[in-house]
Amino acid sequence: MGREEGPLISERILLRVHFWPFAIATVTLPSVSLAICFVTAFLFRSGDINETMCEVQNFIPSISAVTGITPQAYLWRIGIALHSAPRLIVCFLIYNRYAQRVAMVTEGRRGLFGVLLRLNFWLSVVENLALICVTFISNRENYPVHEKLFIVFMVASLCYMLCNIICFTMSCEAPMTEDEARSIFWKKALFVTTISATAGLIYFYLRHRLFCEPGAFSYFSLCEYVIAYASKAYHFTAYIEFKHHEWLVACPSVRAIGATTSDNNNLLRGADASPSPTLSRPSDGTAVKSKKLL
Repeated sequence: MGREEGPLISERILLRVHFWPFAIATVTLPSVSLAICFVTAFLFRSGDINETMCEVQNFIPSISAVTGITPQAYLWRIGIALHSAPRLIVCFLIYNRYAQRVAMVTEGRRGLFGVLLRLNFWLSVVENLALICVTFISNRENYPVHEKLFIVFMVASLCYMLCNIICFTMSCEAPMTEDEARSIFWKKALFVTTISATAGLIYFYLRHRLFCEPGAFSYFSLCEYVIAYASKAYHFTAYIEFKHHEWLVACPSVRAIGATTSDNNNLLRGADASPSPTLSRPSDGTAVKSKKLL
């Protein structure tokens, strides 16, 4: 390896994926999988999925019921498995985005922002991992563990939504841009929808377990579906922040004054500038330096 001088000269891009298809695929996998499980289970396994502990009338099966029978369970698990890795990557993207915007936070609140930023990251990770666990450990296989994992998922999901809204608001300059205003509006609306459905879910679950009330479990199940799709929609709002970004896998060839050319790992990054010493490429294809290379 020798020293080379000169400007940035080239970058061999092996793969480029815009954030739009990435976001669509990540949200569609579990959403469509759940819809197919519900329709096919309702049509072909209605007797199996509408059973309840109290043996009362039930007309809407729960998510656990329609995804706990085969072959629906296989489709559901595949959908969750395929969407979980991109979801974990988005956890890091959101963390780094907020970390880049710390200068926009009021100086006296930066310590609190740092705590919330780390909390937000770990809540999103726990939510995703709990969803994976509750998917692969069905209520038919191990109900006590499934129930506790579902509670962990719900608590982590609601806390993440609230914490993310706070971090988003703290890191935005007034007045907000049009995209920022649209993003925070939908985040708040979907958070209110989710927490309202959660309150209904708890209420109807207690009515079902304590009083074996006919139809109570069906309303519990309805609240489950509202929570599931509202949660997916909430996570999709990340597209508004990252819609001008791209995933790039590239082998960079760089000439910088005083820099030593070295082999780096394939880069996976967005199109906007990043605090790390990587290359940024806007959607118009013009390469720019995101930070001085050391």
